[in-house]
Amino acid sequence: MRSEHVTTLWQGIYAGLVGYATTVVLFAALDALEGRPFFYTPALLGSTLFYGLSDPAQLVVWAGPVISYNGAHLIVFLLFGMVAAWLAYFSERGPQLWYLGLCFFLLVTFHLLAAMLIFTQPVRAAMPMWTVIGATIVAAMAMGAYLVVAHPRLR
Repeated sequence: MRSEHVTTLWQGIYAGLVGYATTVVLFAALDALEGRPFFYTPALLGSTLFYGLSDPAQLVVWAGPVISYNGAHLIVFLLFGMVAAWLAYFSERGPQLWYLGLCFFLLVTFHLLAAMLIFTQPVRAAMPMWTVIGATIVAAMAMGAYLVVAHPRLR
């Protein structure tokens, strides 16, 4: 494997970790501001997605749903970080390819938000969608900022 491909792969991993860490910090801060337990949001989402929770009043914050949700969340962010890093790599070589990156960003954002709307419908009263939308936008901006720093020719 060529060294530039290895570098791009690592940049994708770093970008994914930046996005993941951003959402973790935002969800933790929102939970703290609302006076909820520290792992409330990942427990709510993990219980809804993996354990069939339909009533947020019955939520029990425990390790199972928190780890399940964070594991899936980390994998998704790592995958999208790697794709974004490859798009940044190709965009440096062909400036017109930035359009492909923008289309990918919009496609992924739309589908992730639509999936969250579908899967979290039963517990939406306990977790407004603006929290998910806001965290997604901030994480995407953080990942993009990292990739712009890592790829100076994109500026």
